[in-house]
Formats: sequence, C-alpha cells, structure tokens
Amino acid sequence: MKKRKTIVLTVIAAGAIMLIISWFAGRIISKKYYFSHNNTYNEEGMLIDSVNHPYYSKRQWGYFYKIPRTIRYYSDITGTERKAMVFLPAGYSENKSYPVLYLLHGYGGRHSTWRNKNAHIIIQNLIYFEDVPEMIVVCPDCVVSRNEEDRDAGFYETIRYFDLTEREIIDNLMPYVEEHFNVLTGRENTAIAGNSMGGRNSLAIGFKNQDKFGYIGAFSSVSPLPDERHSGGIPALLDELKLDSSQFEFLMLSVGKSDNVCGDVTYALHEYMTERGINHVFYDVDGEHENKVWQNSLYNFCKNIFNQE
Repeated sequence: MKKRKTIVLTVIAAGAIMLIISWFAGRIISKKYYFSHNNTYNEEGMLIDSVNHPYYSKRQWGYFYKIPRTIRYYSDITGTERKAMVFLPAGYSENKSYPVLYLLHGYGGRHSTWRNKNAHIIIQNLIYFEDVPEMIVVCPDCVVSRNEEDRDAGFYETIRYFDLTEREIIDNLMPYVEEHFNVLTGRENTAIAGNSMGGRNSLAIGFKNQDKFGYIGAFSSVSPLPDERHSGGIPALLDELKLDSSQFEFLMLSVGKSDNVCGDVTYALHEYMTERGINHVFYDVDGEHENKVWQNSLYNFCKNIFNQE
C-alpha cells in the first residue's frame, strides 16, 4: 500500500513538473511568435498592416487573461439599474491604482460588444509584450434607455439615446467606477475612445470635458459636428471642436481606406483639425467599416496613452 502511494505521488509530481515546463515553454514560444511578424509602421509609429487575422487579438499560450466583468449601477437618467463591462488587467491588485479607458461601441452594439472584438485580449497582450501600462477598461451601454426594445427602434430614433451617453458616463458611470475600483483620476489618467457612433460620442465627450479626459480615440467616426456634407442628417453634438487651453495628451483618428460609411467623415475631421491646429494622429489602413480596422485602431491607441515615456 505504501509503495502504491509512493508511485501515485511520484506520478503526480512528474505531471506537475511537466505542466510547469510546458507553461514556461509556452510563454517562450508565445513571446517569440508575438514578435516574429514583419510589421509595417508609418512615420508616426502606427501599425498599418496585420489587419487581417491580427496576432495581437489572440490569446497567447502560457499567459493568463482575466474574464471581463459585468457591473450593474444605478442610472438617474433611466431610473433603472444598467450594465457596463469592465476589463481588469491580469495583475489587478487592490493595493495599486490604475488609469482608465472608457471604450464606446457603435450603432447596434451594447456593453459587451468590445469584448466580442477581443478588446480585452488586445490590451492584455500590449501589457504583457509591449510594456503598455496596466489599465482598467470600462465599456458602457451607449443606448441609454430604460426599455430594451428601444435598441431596435431604428437608426435615427436610437440616436437620441446615444446622445445621452455623455451625461450617463459623467454623472453615473464614472462615479461608480471610481468608488468600486482602484482608479487614478484626472485627465492625464483618463481616456475615451470608440468606433463609429462611439467615435462621435468620444470626440464630443472628450472635447466638452477636457478637464476630465486627456486622450481621445475616434475610429471610423461619425461626425459630432453640423457638417451637412457628411452628417447624413445626424444631429450635431458640438458646434465646433475647440481646445480650452492646451492640447490633448493624445488624440487619434483612424479609418479603413474602403470605408463607405464614415470614410469621408474621418478624412474631413482630419482636415478640420489640421486647419485649426489641433494636434492629432491620423492614419488609414486597408479595410472597410469593420472590426479588423477597429481592432487595429484600439491596438495603436492603447500603445500611445497614459504617459509611457
């Protein structure tokens, strides 16, 4: 009996050793794979290839990825409890404070949409492999309505619920996040970004609250301005894009070269900002109004926020 017990323990120990070796080997292989791509960058350091099947959006063997968390908070706009999704870094600690990115979805989306684009994996890979600071990412539901069926009310009808996003984030979601998670506050520690309608809201919220947000990312953005050429009848959220006193820490516009939904808008926003001396990064990549462009945009945006120098 004693001999059998010894054999069992030996087998278990051997299995544990093999598992540890496999884990370490997996990390080495994953890191080598991650950096094995012959990437192309533009003169501003933006990754402009690897749009198709991007390696940076895939889980890497031997590394841990925290499961996104759904939170529920009270909204005084809808008078109901609402959902948001939070991505915590794998090494999240109650003894450390983190900068925060508010990441907004586009039309037809909800709080879980960016998770479905593997945003949590993209950001965690950046933390693991590219020395990007650990951050907390909060994904709101930008259809600010008490009735779920309003989400399918039609494009122009739904816009009025999107237009409540600023108040929802500033008055309800941000206070909840700052109370329940270890977050750094102030514009140098707070970013906002989004795609399409989420890009529109990010620009509007960021420019209207420059004391709160130091970083803005607008990916294939709808315009927040009253530009009849490109607005498509969508109401304006701002009369103009105007800096209060200083430039943003980082402001980025991106778009797919074949985007026939918001392509012209993003190029026009780039021209608008250039004419007005608003410092920003603009780049385009192969692609349409689609996820692979927005994944690439998120990758490049997160590489450039929260004062990494």
